[in-house]
Amino acid sequence: MTESSSMLMSSRAQGEEKTGPTTEIYTDPNARKILQFLLPSPRTPIAPEILPTDEIHYPQLKGLIELGPAQTVELLTRMSDAKVLASDLVDKAPACPECSSTQVSTRYTCPKCSSYDISRSFLFEHLKCGKVSSDDTFRKGDRLICPKCQAVLHNFGVEYRAVGAWYMCKNCNESFNAPTSSHFCRPKRHQFSTDRTRLMPVFQYRLNPEAIADIRKEVLMYNDAITMMESLGLIVQAPHELLGKSGQTQPFDIVTTIKGRWSSTKTITIDVSVSAENASIERVRDFAAKVKDVKPNESYLIAVPGLSEEARTLAKNLKLSVIEGASVKEAITALLSRDTFKGLAA
Repeated sequence: MTESSSMLMSSRAQGEEKTGPTTEIYTDPNARKILQFLLPSPRTPIAPEILPTDEIHYPQLKGLIELGPAQTVELLTRMSDAKVLASDLVDKAPACPECSSTQVSTRYTCPKCSSYDISRSFLFEHLKCGKVSSDDTFRKGDRLICPKCQAVLHNFGVEYRAVGAWYMCKNCNESFNAPTSSHFCRPKRHQFSTDRTRLMPVFQYRLNPEAIADIRKEVLMYNDAITMMESLGLIVQAPHELLGKSGQTQPFDIVTTIKGRWSSTKTITIDVSVSAENASIERVRDFAAKVKDVKPNESYLIAVPGLSEEARTLAKNLKLSVIEGASVKEAITALLSRDTFKGLAA
């Protein structure tokens, strides 16, 4: 499979009136890549991993999307809210009540002064004479010697045993047998008690079984188009973003580059509008604005089944190249018959 075949195909909602969270997900390039990744194995979940920094990471998405851990979690949450993904709770991570960071350490502290500068020693009991004391009083160099009867101890569990632990605070010199605990937020250096800790749910994600048919329709509907273009030797990126003159990136359903004479290249951008009704004038305005910002060598709006009369008039006035067809495959066949693509098959 080529690079472009493995990338996620974009789609428009069925019907121009369809709006809302699901439509936003289908038009988000990173979300579409995740859906494309999951479709071959719908039951396979995207499993979380807690990094040494305590950030939540999804290693299966490494190299697939260029987002940090926090942004990835936010995207997966939106996809779950849009009901294209189902979420399964796998853990609850402690988080800072001030900044919500999960980069949290646990600190064991003195119950008297709350200092974390404490030391721990074990309590040993010499079973023969009954002496109980801290392990450091038994240690003499590399040997264990009972401080009461001076017997050298060799066999743990036979001659001596551990009967607990003992702590001492280096700040206030308090001795105690069990420390209290608190948490420490490493990014913001907040210290907080357990009863103030936020519990952040950690989820694994899989395709929502009830949405798979819709996802397949929305995500995979342009496979024929990409296959046809790649058969001509074109390098196809779908979806792909290009930097515009405004400084913002503009998303296109398909971007391909054709090599010309003397090492020159021609960038071609394509958007595909598929709807139950003819594409509206707003769809044409949106495409025109992106093309004006990016200024590709050529651009095409594919409309299936076509444009409304208003939209067709606007496209003509704006000198946009529009290809209408009863299906994506039919429209792409018409596109590849243009002079720009002639001769590539040879």
